[in-house]
Amino acid sequence: MSAAAKPCATIVPTTAEDIWTIRHSTLFGRLPEEIFSRFFDGQRVHAAPRELLLFSWGEEARTCFILLKGLVKLFRTAPTGETAVLAIHGPGRALMLAEGMTGKPYSASAETVSPVRLMCLDVAMIQRRMAADSRLSMTLLAAAAADLRQLVAHVEELKGMTGPARLAAMILNLSEARAGAKNVTLPYEKQLIAGRLGMTPESFSRAMRELRRHGVTVSRDHLAINDLARLRAFVQASA
Repeated sequence: MSAAAKPCATIVPTTAEDIWTIRHSTLFGRLPEEIFSRFFDGQRVHAAPRELLLFSWGEEARTCFILLKGLVKLFRTAPTGETAVLAIHGPGRALMLAEGMTGKPYSASAETVSPVRLMCLDVAMIQRRMAADSRLSMTLLAAAAADLRQLVAHVEELKGMTGPARLAAMILNLSEARAGAKNVTLPYEKQLIAGRLGMTPESFSRAMRELRRHGVTVSRDHLAINDLARLRAFVQASA
């Protein structure tokens, strides 16, 4: 691809791993097999490179996406040019589901953070099948409500915790352990993490330095936590 070429998504064959990812997602895992098969019959999977803009805030929502592999960020850009990262999603997440159900414009922009695989769902198809199947409709509505609760919880976290505490809480979530020492690898670039936590690159660097006082050693994108309980106590004291 030349430097002037615009990255784009290409249609690729659907794999067993794609279906497994959807089948074991929080959103679609409880659907009966018959409904699941009927809903996804004939849906196309696309592969896309990193830094591809999938859709823009305010555009008419004609497609929803299920992320099968890789990372996608949701963001908004202010008139001043400042960008706020709202979320970074991984495999199994549905993007813009509420907009697909209601026909409202996209509530954020989305860009790929890494190479991804996506299943693209036509909004008109979703609305037709929801109208014909009450169980599918209730499942999708519950998923949209869960996404809203998650966003509200994140806003509360941003408002109520210091930058170092927000970063420490994210590290604890990545550790997937309760006590002892643990090594953690940051899942994406530090600049994206800073944006997700409502921090500038400068304040992110200061937060990293602050966490050294609480037993976190940093080496590029690798973190060594001396004592998870100690770090958790710091987060709780800052809440």
